[in-house]
Amino acid sequence: MAKNKFAEIADKDATKVANENLRVSFEYLDWDSEEFFFHGMKKKYYQKFFNCLTTIKSSKEADIVQCKHPSLNPKSIFNTSKSIKSAFPDSVVNQIKNKLFVQTRDDESSLSQAKEITSNAFEISLSKNYGRIHGFIWNNTFHIVWFDPAHNLYPMKQGITRHVDAAVVKCFSPDECLRLQAKIKELQEENAELYEAFAKAEFA
Repeated sequence: MAKNKFAEIADKDATKVANENLRVSFEYLDWDSEEFFFHGMKKKYYQKFFNCLTTIKSSKEADIVQCKHPSLNPKSIFNTSKSIKSAFPDSVVNQIKNKLFVQTRDDESSLSQAKEITSNAFEISLSKNYGRIHGFIWNNTFHIVWFDPAHNLYPMKQGITRHVDAAVVKCFSPDECLRLQAKIKELQEENAELYEAFAKAEFA
């Protein structure tokens, strides 16, 4: 049986979307889970992060969903007992549910759809040493939910790495820099005195 006109239009629209590059969204970021953080990292981390966003935006949805992108190394998440979370936070699901409710006017249906949407979840690699980002794909958009520079969703043997242990950026005011310079000079002078005393004792 031949497809009707509306089905053909829907197929064409779906094909068109599938061939479009992904967008990136920060609309559903979760700032409340302490295992995931973004601030206080080395400059190199942010370079890797923004390079990763550029790569995502030049990719197709199938590259992520089929886990076949050569550099992003995408993987489906929430499908193993090794992860510390089994789903994205309820706050994220409820945001989507409320958006869907405008169309469906059905609370139960909206919630069911929201859970299904957020279950289409993936992690993407910044690089081996700089962690991953976790999110879900909806409407040809990769929605980032968690920044995971410490690989905390799937922790190593040592367990969860907290922000204070992962963050390495130290900020110093001009006064602090002057204090440290003075301390260095003091230590250099002390070292010179000790070396001189050692030399005298050696030839005494």
